[in-house]
Amino acid sequence: MASLLLCRRHAAHPSAAVAAASTRLLRAFSALPEVDPSSSPAATSTPAAAASARASVLVLQLAVRAEADPARIHSLVASALSGHDFPRLHTSRQLFSLATSRLTRLRRPDLAASLLHQLLASAPPSPGLLARALSLFPGPDDALRAFSSSPPAARSDVSLSALLSALLRAGRLDDLKSTFASAESSLGVAPARASHNVLLHALVKNSEIAAAQKLLDEMANKKLKNRPAPDIISYNTVLAGYSVQDDEEGFEKLLKEINAKKLEPNVVTYNCRIQWFAKRGETVKGEELLDVMESKEVAPNYLTYNALVQGYCKEGNVGPAMRVFKRMKVMKRREGRSDLGVSAHSQTYVVLFKSLVENEKLDDALWICKNCFAMKAAPPFEAVKGLVEGLVKGGRSEEARDVIAKMDLLVKGDAKLAWGKVVGELSLEEGAPSSNP
Repeated sequence: MASLLLCRRHAAHPSAAVAAASTRLLRAFSALPEVDPSSSPAATSTPAAAASARASVLVLQLAVRAEADPARIHSLVASALSGHDFPRLHTSRQLFSLATSRLTRLRRPDLAASLLHQLLASAPPSPGLLARALSLFPGPDDALRAFSSSPPAARSDVSLSALLSALLRAGRLDDLKSTFASAESSLGVAPARASHNVLLHALVKNSEIAAAQKLLDEMANKKLKNRPAPDIISYNTVLAGYSVQDDEEGFEKLLKEINAKKLEPNVVTYNCRIQWFAKRGETVKGEELLDVMESKEVAPNYLTYNALVQGYCKEGNVGPAMRVFKRMKVMKRREGRSDLGVSAHSQTYVVLFKSLVENEKLDDALWICKNCFAMKAAPPFEAVKGLVEGLVKGGRSEEARDVIAKMDLLVKGDAKLAWGKVVGELSLEEGAPSSNP
């Protein structure tokens, strides 16, 4: 039995500026009479006023996050959109992403769609704004209606690709293909590179690799004026398809084409190659690519490290897996900046921790376990059981008890009963488990 590694996010505390803005927001979103904004000094003419406006949006986000009533969430954001206290509120991607996701989870997709329609009506039409809204609609039909009713100034390849992506997320591949084919005649937009890349993604996702390769070849054919030139994203999409299909000939041929066209590989290209090596038991070659990435200043992401760690663990090479993991941790601390480096994916911890326990690398396993505890996360139960048994066997009962005690504090809800059963199967030197959850 294994539990997923669940990390708890700590709620952000409002800054002083946010706290100062809260009184005005509470008045604006309550039954109290509103102060006439025209009686106040202009709010956006100074840097301080701009900072205050940003703080107001943050308080609004906190209010949306804390609210459980979907009608109230809709009212909070709709009131802000129709008021004057939030200049350029329509640019706040995070706010509308939060509001629409909350409304969808609360089973009110109609209110989420209503907010997005109001968003589009509240600002001058633009392809960027329309694309952002389309990406947030809870259903593709709402997105299609919004696109169809949008003014010509908002329609472009960018917004069309967002519409196609909405259809792709919903798994409506036939509708995606027909919309792409009729876009110019029915929607007034000729698909360009972004839309072609979405179609490539759809074909690959539907295991239509031959069709995807044919489309890519047409894009690369300079004589076909209706096809845009492919970019590295186009090639990466088909390359990933060949990897999933385990098609070595297609994979290697496409890599050669990328090199021949002198396209600059990005992190996705390298990740495809690293995953390819890892699947073949050649993870060491994948780690060599990590060195190449660093030399070319291509920043790896969690998928890069996850592929290497999992590849080494699958090969039984937990030493190199631990080296890669520590390399990732060092990169994250580089230059003391929180925006640099990579945070490990939960699956990276799970795979590495289990492999370390299975290979009786107890010191490293305990270090990973303590990392999980520091993040307020519970590692897989069976792996923890193996760690505790290994520690007891090695005469380290106090450390074993400490692990159990920390797990007792972390495990909550329904998982507590399952963890209690695991503890009941443990035997410490003193004879009894340290607790009975």
